[in-house]
Amino acid sequence: MTLPQRAIGDLLVSAVGVGGMPMSFPGMLDKREQAVATIHRALDLGVTLIDTANIYAPSARDIGHNEMLVAEALRTYTGSADLSAILVASKGGITRESGGIFGSDSSPAGLRAACEKSLVCLEVSQIQLYQHHRPDPELDYADQMRTLLSLKEAGLVARIGLSNASKAQIDIAIGILGGPKDNGVVSVQNQFSPRFREHRDALDHCSDLGIAYLPWSPLGGSNEASEVGSKYKDFAEVGAEVGATAQETTLAWLLAMSPVVIPIPGATKPATVDSIVKSATVELSAVQQARLDATTPA
Repeated sequence: MTLPQRAIGDLLVSAVGVGGMPMSFPGMLDKREQAVATIHRALDLGVTLIDTANIYAPSARDIGHNEMLVAEALRTYTGSADLSAILVASKGGITRESGGIFGSDSSPAGLRAACEKSLVCLEVSQIQLYQHHRPDPELDYADQMRTLLSLKEAGLVARIGLSNASKAQIDIAIGILGGPKDNGVVSVQNQFSPRFREHRDALDHCSDLGIAYLPWSPLGGSNEASEVGSKYKDFAEVGAEVGATAQETTLAWLLAMSPVVIPIPGATKPATVDSIVKSATVELSAVQQARLDATTPA
């Protein structure tokens, strides 16, 4: 199946991706076959962007869990998709400790160690898109970008993405790493959904610069996704008009904001992938888009 495509740097990927994080929640530990089947379904349907991270794991002792799951799914895939066209995007810069404590380490040694472990977990010699997961508050942001540049110069990563970055930080990063034409900063992954719209200035900035914008938690997160239609009734009503669910309509709304937007909703079931893929074909009128832009929680 061929999906609409959008650019991430010099690459074209499917207009929607699949986020791997929920596949590594503690409740999924005994459902590994289901998780692998979910990724296989995405590949079968033409999804060519899979988003993961080293800290997507059920506990601090399982760092790399989701990366290894993605690697297993690709290794065991026997369908017709061209695996050379699949872009696996990972992240580094956040640390995990026992007790559910999250920290930051974007020091040269910390990011290098995280990246090298991700290479092993992903079973690759180079990560095609490596995203800085979160700014380290203890370090100068420009220095963190220089560390990312060193990873690229060493051949460990091919392209750089940012995550949880402000408009000002995006500009700092471009000044050091270059922009999408240089395979420097090719993507920004910030939170954006009907519930959370605070990063609209960063989205618009990426649109102006031709940088891919990957909204994380585009449906509001695992606790909110099933309630989009009840909390944001306009999405359910517009969905009924176009023959889509409220969730599919939400992803279509994001896609229509800018040609640089590539939503990466999480999935744990093949059926969810079917819905994600359908959203890439849902068309909204200008009136419907404006209505959703203005909607607020019920």
